[in-house]
Amino acid sequence: MSGHLPDRAGVALPPLPPGLSAASTVAQFAGLLAAYACRATHAHGVQVWVVTDGQLQAVAEEGRGLALSDGTLVSEALTGGTLLHEGMLAALPFGCGVLEFVGADPDGLHALLGTGPLLALAVEGVQAREARRGHGRIAETVEGLMRRLGGSLDLSEVLTVTAQSAALALGFRRAFVALFSELSDGGARTGEVFTHGFTQPFTGGIGVGPVTFETLVRRGEAIRFERGRDHESPLARGLRELNPETAVIAPLNARGQPLGLLYVDTTEHVPATEDDARIVLALAEQAALAIDNARLYGIETRKREAAEALREAGAALAGSLHLSETLERVLERAVTLFRADAAAVYEKQPDGRSINIRSAVGLSSEYMLRVKAKVGLGVTGRAVGEGTLIAAHDLTTENGGGSSRYTRQLLATHTYPYRGVISLPLRVGPNVFGALTLYWSAPLPLDSDDLALAGVFASQAGLAIENARLYEEEQLREREAGALLAISRMLGERPQGQPDDAALRDVIREATLALHAGRGLLALFPDATGSFPADTPPGPDSWRVTRCAAYNLHPPDASELADLSAQLGRGPRALTRRYALPVAGSALIVPLLTAQTDARTPLGFLYFDDPGRDLPGDRTLQLARSLADQIAQTLTRERLLAALEREEARYRQLAEGAHDLIISSDAHGVIDYANPAARTLLEPLTGPLTGANLLTLPTRDTQAALQVAWADAQARTSGSRAEIRIGPYHLEVRVGSVDHGRGVLTVSRDLSELQTLADEIARRGQALEAATSRQSELRSFLTLFTQAQEEERRRISRELHDDTAQVLTATTRRVARLARDLSGEQKARADDILLDLNAAIDGVRRFARNLRPSVLDDLGLLPALEWLATQALTTTRLEVSGADRRLSPATELTVFRLAQEALNNVDKHARAHTAAIRVAFGEPPQGGVRVAITDDGRGFTPEQAHAQAQAGHLGLLGLRERVTLAGGTLAVQSAPGEGTTLTFTLPG
Repeated sequence: MSGHLPDRAGVALPPLPPGLSAASTVAQFAGLLAAYACRATHAHGVQVWVVTDGQLQAVAEEGRGLALSDGTLVSEALTGGTLLHEGMLAALPFGCGVLEFVGADPDGLHALLGTGPLLALAVEGVQAREARRGHGRIAETVEGLMRRLGGSLDLSEVLTVTAQSAALALGFRRAFVALFSELSDGGARTGEVFTHGFTQPFTGGIGVGPVTFETLVRRGEAIRFERGRDHESPLARGLRELNPETAVIAPLNARGQPLGLLYVDTTEHVPATEDDARIVLALAEQAALAIDNARLYGIETRKREAAEALREAGAALAGSLHLSETLERVLERAVTLFRADAAAVYEKQPDGRSINIRSAVGLSSEYMLRVKAKVGLGVTGRAVGEGTLIAAHDLTTENGGGSSRYTRQLLATHTYPYRGVISLPLRVGPNVFGALTLYWSAPLPLDSDDLALAGVFASQAGLAIENARLYEEEQLREREAGALLAISRMLGERPQGQPDDAALRDVIREATLALHAGRGLLALFPDATGSFPADTPPGPDSWRVTRCAAYNLHPPDASELADLSAQLGRGPRALTRRYALPVAGSALIVPLLTAQTDARTPLGFLYFDDPGRDLPGDRTLQLARSLADQIAQTLTRERLLAALEREEARYRQLAEGAHDLIISSDAHGVIDYANPAARTLLEPLTGPLTGANLLTLPTRDTQAALQVAWADAQARTSGSRAEIRIGPYHLEVRVGSVDHGRGVLTVSRDLSELQTLADEIARRGQALEAATSRQSELRSFLTLFTQAQEEERRRISRELHDDTAQVLTATTRRVARLARDLSGEQKARADDILLDLNAAIDGVRRFARNLRPSVLDDLGLLPALEWLATQALTTTRLEVSGADRRLSPATELTVFRLAQEALNNVDKHARAHTAAIRVAFGEPPQGGVRVAITDDGRGFTPEQAHAQAQAGHLGLLGLRERVTLAGGTLAVQSAPGEGTTLTFTLPG
């Protein structure tokens, strides 16, 4: 019974006889094959069957027992194309022939089964050589190739069969077909190589030099190579690695486009003839058409597959509107579609400069946590910044840098886990909101078609992610709106005033649930609270919590509330475990702020925490801010209503105690309110005011004037004025419309009292003017006196320096000459006189410098201040800031005298160890100068300074007056034990 042989372990076969490939006839080939097969399988007998002229015929045999065969099993094996056995018989097909065995070893049969393709090629080659003698060698070769291809559109199969057919046609051992991957004007490079007969695989493609390129591509000719003849040619150097004895190379061109090359060689000393070159060239021409057809078919197939893959990906991505699920599907589809090792979706941050990983697959946790990409740097950063696909074929060798410090560190230490990387911008319209980055452990395996497909996929992914984001944002907005409405209703559905504890508990419960937190706390400060400083957050003692409500949380004690208050800022702030309440892993604190004209006043704060350690995201912070604003607005409104009631009560109290006559009436003049002053003054003359008509109260002589003012006040919003008499009173009446004309407010004042007050004001104004004039005269006198004093000092200093000092110097020299002529006691007395004279000269010069130092006039303010610091008894240093420049002479003199007097005070009273003169120049042209004299002495209080002035020590008063005369200001900062700082600010 026929069937398949069972699988058995392979056995080693002896090598095929070398004469098989060189056999000239089918009978010769079959005889060699029968002997080899019988020996290899230890069979009793072997018979070789070959299809000749459409008939299966036995052409050779070896051994015995062949009478058992009638050819039936052979026909079945040839038809089925598989190894069959029946009893002692077995049939092994190879191409157009069959090996029939009697009593063969099954392991040998299975081992011989692997040689089937080679035997098929060999028998076809022998048949081709026989056919060439009658039909022509080239035509038979081409015909054999087409028969073997059989119209196949599988590119790898076409290339492999072409290489085999070429080797068989020439009787050579090796051949390969390679298609061009890169073309230039002077050369080319191939991609994957399909070989026959080579023992080592080709890697990296094959380069084609300019000479070979010119012959093959431009002229379309075949190249014959023989080592003995061409061993010194450039082609020989290029073929050195292959080491052929003889080779034939032909171009593959189809439809006017170069496709690649066909290479056939042998390591035996067999020359290649012109006929061989023509055969290979004809074979290449025919194969090129089949290759081009298969290539085009492959392109179209890939396009269809890509379209189908994109359609499936689009359908999968559109099937969910949940962002986390959409991101997961995008990553899974990207990894599957492009056979990537890892993928990540990056999201641009609100600052517009950084990108973080939103979701990833295949990346390590450390990589996801530490990678912080920057826009414009690295593959991902450039893709987001430039808005286009960025690819790195091998990131470890291209020196493209990383988009984050962590990536650059890995690349620098050669520990980066990936080589091929592409990043695709995720966009909606012109706006790029992130990137999809794919990673491969090997170099980038994608070609241009794959990259184009990746771009289309990224567009689909960007649209799907944005739709999911919009959907989730809408869902979040609905939940947020519901939470805000619920909180507003909880605080609003109660009597006016402060919220009760039950309402506060409901509010914090709703807010905690809206933020998906574990615990929540609402803390309120008293009504009278401080406000945030202009540029610094509040300190730990700024506020004290007076009321609080908690959800799932035991109310904290006073110290914990104080610690939380110390963490307040201007907005929501995430708290780490260190600053959160016990048990919490992460927390969030939000101030309740009410807007004012000059500050943001805190009403209290919200606190939420959770056992997890993940810090709240931007969306959570935004919702927390909205909840806090809603609560703060409601609380502020309630407080404003309460404050309005208090203000109304206060204004009523003011009206009740005012001396002016205040009367409120409706639009027709009917009085509905009159303050005590109006009732006291008018009711004795007019009777009860409430309910009476204001227009009928004055005498007949003044009713007309009041009615005109009344009508004028109702016609315009600015009010009107009239003077009327009621009894003995001469009143000035101001009439104004209120409440959009529905009421009128009348305020009256006795003009006699106003006139008396005006006279008193005029009298006091004249006295003040006289005092001001006198003070101005005194200041002018003091200014002139100070100028005269300085001039006198300058004159005396000059005379002391020019006259007295010169005379003393001359006298000193004369005494010195006299001392040289004396001896003994007289010389000693002369030397004493000389020392006294030198001391007198130093004293005169020092006195002259103190009166008016020449360094101030000659070198300017800073050298003069530096000299002054060296003359002080207290160790003094000079510090300068700002652009150094000369001031006006008067200003420089004033600064010098102020510093001189201040340092004298330090030497006399401060008992300081050190002092400092700090000069700060303002920016020109308006900028002045600020001088601060600082010491570390004993300091003083304002009371002590006042007592010193009363005792006649007028140092500070003199300094202040001199600064005022110069148009500047003086600030004094001192405290006992903390030293003193005098700051003079003078205009430039």
